Amino acid sequence: MRALRLASVAVTAAVLVGGLAACGDGKADTKSSEDPAAGKASGLEPKAALAASAVVMEKAANGNVELALPDNSMTGTAQWKQRTDIDVAGKGKASTKTRVVGDDIFLGGGPDVTAALAGKHWAKVTPQDPGVGPMAGMFLTVTQLSNPVLQLTVAAQAGKPTKVGAEAVGGVQTTHYRAVEDVAKLTEAMTALGSEQRAAVQQTLAAGGNTMTVDFWINGTQELVQLKGYSNKNGEQQAVTVKYSGLGTAAKIEAPAFGDVGKSSDFSRLFGG
Repeated sequence: MRALRLASVAVTAAVLVGGLAACGDGKADTKSSEDPAAGKASGLEPKAALAASAVVMEKAANGNVELALPDNSMTGTAQWKQRTDIDVAGKGKASTKTRVVGDDIFLGGGPDVTAALAGKHWAKVTPQDPGVGPMAGMFLTVTQLSNPVLQLTVAAQAGKPTKVGAEAVGGVQTTHYRAVEDVAKLTEAMTALGSEQRAAVQQTLAAGGNTMTVDFWINGTQELVQLKGYSNKNGEQQAVTVKYSGLGTAAKIEAPAFGDVGKSSDFSRLFGG
């Protein structure tokens, strides 16, 4: 099965965005009778609206993120130019810290983690590591699902998107879209990952079934404000929700210093590995 290409949807959406600009001044029309939240873009078909948002988010390339996971919440930054990187931490001193840089997954935490790592703050882990492997695979998967360009592109090209309606998210007026995505096509589009890491993501997602439902909330300038994804087997109660802000302003995410990275086996022992 041929991989989906982000570039093809970007070209298509660029034409659509250009067409919108040609119809007016290019700014959101807050007086639109159909949907004050979405301005001129509210007149687009769902696939076109998602494709237009993919172009905007690709240009932004990074931003602040808030993750709501089934059993945790984390905040930090993400970047999605060429590959997907994320640097987030949970609440409280004992919460897990996660930094994913390309294929590399680094986990950290509070004083107990630092003690287990002989004073170092991070451990480099893989989905294949005993004990901590499932956690590593889950965070790698969440990182990929947080890539707005990837999600919007797959939904626009291969999904089945529909328009839900106008909604406010955190005081921001948006248009809400929903798409059903094939898990195989979603992981196929993760071309920046190596084969082993992509297989780990596919295994994690496939445990929830063959398809995912992804909801998108897009504002009047085609920025993605929020997305929520959940599998057809686990349902919405196991959803991952990502909120975006500060687009284009996040600092570059880099791997921890080599001397501050401990052994994955020491980290795994905290989880019985």
